[in-house]
Amino acid sequence: MIVDAYRKDVNDVLARRLRDPAQRETVVSAVMEGFESLEKKAVPDLDWRLRDMEDKVRKLAENVELGFVNGRLVVKVAGSSESLIKQLRFGSDWFEPWPKVDEVLLAAILVDPEK
Repeated sequence: MIVDAYRKDVNDVLARRLRDPAQRETVVSAVMEGFESLEKKAVPDLDWRLRDMEDKVRKLAENVELGFVNGRLVVKVAGSSESLIKQLRFGSDWFEPWPKVDEVLLAAILVDPEK
């Protein structure tokens, strides 16, 4: 009972953080910085793909949630953002996998935005 109340309070705090535009911008910056370090294939429309990726990451930052599942803090997303996370984790036809994307997301959500 106490544990459930604690989890609810923590979930509420995390949800409040993600409603803050500065926090979402921190998430976008961290994810895009990490993404830029990934190896990419030479594709003719790379600039467009990078802009499209940033748009998708911005949408992800608006839809991401953190919460406890089976006693573990996890990143939760749905819809197209879930597809994006899977693509980032396992790579695509134009960029290498990024197995630590969840950790970067979590850290970006928990770190206070720069003022």
